[in-house]
Amino acid sequence: MSAHTYVIGDVHGMLAPLKALLAKLPQDATVVFVGDLIDRGAYSAEVVELIRQKGYQCVLGNHEATFIRFFQDYFEGMGYEALMQKWAMWLNANGGKETLQSYGFWENPTPSAAVLERIRDDMEWMERLPLYLELDATHPSGLPVVVSHSNITSVWHLRNIPDKYEHFKDIATRTRDLTCRDIGIINIYGHTPTPTLHYHPRCINVDTGCCYDKEGFGRLTAYGVETETFISFGAITQERYTL
Repeated sequence: MSAHTYVIGDVHGMLAPLKALLAKLPQDATVVFVGDLIDRGAYSAEVVELIRQKGYQCVLGNHEATFIRFFQDYFEGMGYEALMQKWAMWLNANGGKETLQSYGFWENPTPSAAVLERIRDDMEWMERLPLYLELDATHPSGLPVVVSHSNITSVWHLRNIPDKYEHFKDIATRTRDLTCRDIGIINIYGHTPTPTLHYHPRCINVDTGCCYDKEGFGRLTAYGVETETFISFGAITQERYTL
């Protein structure tokens, strides 16, 4: 890694603030994402495309996990209407509709081969995303730096136990527990949007609600690992999602 490592919070399809934030970082920066690249904002497909083209690192978020399951159902033969019914909660309440629109799949029971190829390729990329990344970066504390989608300090000791994998995955992608346990790592994560940075010397939540149109939210944030500095960029109002 370079001497400039930045971990970026949940993007949720917000392409413009992502581009603006990336432009503020050093050109040689190593950039890592905490997952939830997609849903809610209007440009999920484009966000994924940018991150893949740049070769940025990313961990699996719960929204990518849902995208994977949705399209596994589709590619295994589930009919379009049945798919819409089964996944109505994701589509209508959690931003899935906006993601399908960005891929050209929404209200399109017979998508083109090009649309399906793009979806399948991105789905397979998401399937390869790790639950956590141990960064080759030097934090001022001297402790190892671990990036995950949500706070994993309660289950870090379970990471290498095969029969605990599903429990570890559930916590790593979905827990709202922000309690920081001092377990000898620096854990940087997102998942739970907070109007102010939730900072603890051992745990840093970088999800500042980029996609939400509510006072105190609406910023995309990057954390500089080596410098312990934060860089934020305000999102564009018309792209935000009502909280």
